[in-house]
Amino acid sequence: MIDTGFPQVAIAVSLMVLAIILARWQRVGTEKEMAIGTVRSFVQLIAVGYALDFIFNLENIFAILGTLMIMVVVGSYTAARRAPKIPGVWIISFVAILAGSVATLGLMLAVGIISAKAQYLIPLGGMTVGNSMNCSALVMERLHSDITCNRLAVETALSLGKSWRESVHTFFTKAVKAGMMQMLNFFKVVGIVQLPGAMTGMILAGASPLKAVFIQIIVGYMLTAAVTVTGLTAAHLSIRRMFTPAQQLKI
Repeated sequence: MIDTGFPQVAIAVSLMVLAIILARWQRVGTEKEMAIGTVRSFVQLIAVGYALDFIFNLENIFAILGTLMIMVVVGSYTAARRAPKIPGVWIISFVAILAGSVATLGLMLAVGIISAKAQYLIPLGGMTVGNSMNCSALVMERLHSDITCNRLAVETALSLGKSWRESVHTFFTKAVKAGMMQMLNFFKVVGIVQLPGAMTGMILAGASPLKAVFIQIIVGYMLTAAVTVTGLTAAHLSIRRMFTPAQQLKI
């Protein structure tokens, strides 16, 4: 068992100090961001720790749902900042992340894989929203960039009679693949190059490696499904907002 507490955290902070010194010495230019990130992450995680401890003890479904909704809202806002020129980008990211999260967590609840307890829903919900947020941001950013850079090709396809969906299908598939790339790479190296977080956490907590593997498989497939739903939803909604009802490109 790993000893944890403020003294151990203070020692771990020294590693960040070392990283900042090295970045400063080599003039990487990330030392300010690293220093701010260290302080910010410490404050945020400590605050979240106390908040989750309160919610876990409360065990109220409305508090759990409220916590998950806050995650979705913040994740949507963060993803939307990556593609600010897409009309209605915040709503798009919100709907996409919510769709991916509800589809996967809802199914797992419905079939009884997880129970509606804070200790299950909130950690799994956080993982789902976090991965969906990254996927949504990548999809929207890639889609807007590709269509903007290939505006002439898209408008040429439209002038030849193709629909708005057909004219951007290539960019649609590339954007969705880009958003899913992290999970696709995960399947290639999991268990060989990398021991994922859920599995590592369970092993450190004393669970048997085989049980930890089963949990990780469930979590991995859940996240992949969430990312797929989120990516497809974000791509479809983003493309639709880039065209007028008359199928004219408006970005």
